Amino acid sequence: MRNRIEAELTRRELAEQEPAESRHVVEEQPASARTLRLEMVKCGKDRCRKCVEGPAHGPYWYLYYRRNGKLTSKYIAKMVPDELEVPSET
Repeated sequence: MRNRIEAELTRRELAEQEPAESRHVVEEQPASARTLRLEMVKCGKDRCRKCVEGPAHGPYWYLYYRRNGKLTSKYIAKMVPDELEVPSET
């Protein structure tokens, strides 16, 4: 029950938050007590051609979860590992 409550709080907080100016959310998948997000990320370098001319770097997967009541993110990889894969509802 606690995991479901934490998962719902995480999803609500992410939905209310505007993504940082340096990030663009491509896809979002709820996963038990956490949320997986596929994001395009800007590095912040003035001379980076990808960030200035293109869509930025990525897309990269990030795992969002709560730690001691605070929303935390963790870089996962370019591809979601099998143990974090969320089955699609088709």
